[in-house]
Amino acid sequence: MAITISVGSGKGGTGKSMVLSNLALQLARSGRKVCLVDLDLGGPDAHILYGLFKPKRTLTDFLNRRVDSITDTIHTFPAFGGLQIIPGTGDTLQTANMTYQQKQRLLRSLSRIDTDVLLVDVGAGTSYHTLDFFMFTDIQICVTSPEPTAILDFYNFLQLATIRRALSSFLSQADVAKEIREKKFDSLLEVLDMAEEVQPGAREKAQLALATFNPLLIVNKVGAGTRLNLLKLRKMASQYLGIYLPDLGEIPYDMKVYEAMRAYLPVSELDPAAPASKALIEASIKLGKVIDLFIRKQSEQQTIQENEKQL
Repeated sequence: MAITISVGSGKGGTGKSMVLSNLALQLARSGRKVCLVDLDLGGPDAHILYGLFKPKRTLTDFLNRRVDSITDTIHTFPAFGGLQIIPGTGDTLQTANMTYQQKQRLLRSLSRIDTDVLLVDVGAGTSYHTLDFFMFTDIQICVTSPEPTAILDFYNFLQLATIRRALSSFLSQADVAKEIREKKFDSLLEVLDMAEEVQPGAREKAQLALATFNPLLIVNKVGAGTRLNLLKLRKMASQYLGIYLPDLGEIPYDMKVYEAMRAYLPVSELDPAAPASKALIEASIKLGKVIDLFIRKQSEQQTIQENEKQL
């Protein structure tokens, strides 16, 4: 079974797709079978970062049932460690209006792809589709930059993702689920207060769900005088959202990144010695360790469940 990883951000322009393209490449080069899926509704461009300008098949062909299986839209890059990519759709409006049935069909198909790691670019922003795609995976990564507006948008994205996580813990409780579906929430506190009011003990259930939600953070475009106060951001996330933000790495502002984009290559491929490349390679090594840890815990849980069945 593949380990699924989503990458999102609060706003466009943070370099999320650039970061993702390099992480995917480095994970593939490490010997893992990697498939990158572009679910960025606003601007699907992951394939362009590998020099693929006119893909024969895209996600649109799957959504419109012009192909039988989502695997028919996979493009393989032998030169990039065998990395596989499912290009995003150009029909942004149609994808943005995706029905619930279409979305569930898409998510089921993604979960069946034969790969070690499934990386999902969910795009920027806080639409329902974006948040659903972001929360669908085993591991979540957030990309932001040090600019104040980017941080504000990132925190808003993180807050809404946290609310979605909390809401998911009530889906099996009919009374609570009915109440929360009929109300729009602006803060996690509102969700917890209302859930507890409807059903005592619901707050604790939500907090248990949030205890396993620890999105990894990558700060991109870090330069002189623009460093992010990670300690303060973590304190805010812990105090107001009840979650911890592990640090996956800081990527320095580097003109080599823009040179690589003009060459339609990941910067770690164009110039592995560039400062941004070194940071991205280090981030991919950390991510690899997180993946191995997740696999080990997953295996331990399966063993426990099998032993319990035998008792």
